[in-house]
Amino acid sequence: MGFIKNTVGRKVVIAVTGQLMVVFIIFHLPGNYFNPWAMTFPAIGSFIWIVRLALLLSFVLHAFFGIQSELENHKARSGPYAVTKSLSTTFAAKTMIWSGILSGVFIIFHLLNITVSVIDESFQDNYAVAIGYAIGLSAVCLHLYHGIASFFQTMGWNSEKSLPAVTSIGKGMALLLFGGFICIVILNRG
Repeated sequence: MGFIKNTVGRKVVIAVTGQLMVVFIIFHLPGNYFNPWAMTFPAIGSFIWIVRLALLLSFVLHAFFGIQSELENHKARSGPYAVTKSLSTTFAAKTMIWSGILSGVFIIFHLLNITVSVIDESFQDNYAVAIGYAIGLSAVCLHLYHGIASFFQTMGWNSEKSLPAVTSIGKGMALLLFGGFICIVILNRG
């Protein structure tokens, strides 16, 4: 437990749980197009619940430690800095907490809408829901853009030389996933 009591340990938890969710999202995209889950295999029911529980645990830990980290950072900079030196950063990096909160709201809505069917509206029938999906997907992919690259930094697998490539991979993956998921919304309208 001492591991999660320090900032570096919590950042590692945030990074690893984030990447577990990225892996799920990568597999989720073709699953939406080809729907392999519709095939009935005797063992798939148990497997899906194991994956769902792992994702839920990842989501909760990622959100909890992410918010805690943001609050600690905010508390540490309670006053204005004597010298402000602007470091090179991206919009995605500056807005991680907000894209994370929007992503969390979107994921909860998506689960209530598709997985457990509590919300009966669909993006096929309702333009407001389709726009909500587009906004939610934008938040998720903005979060992924910085999160994928940040994972390598947190794990110590990044250097000044590899940073441009890792950043480009994060941006490319986020754009690819956004494009794939938004096509589902667009193609299923009407």
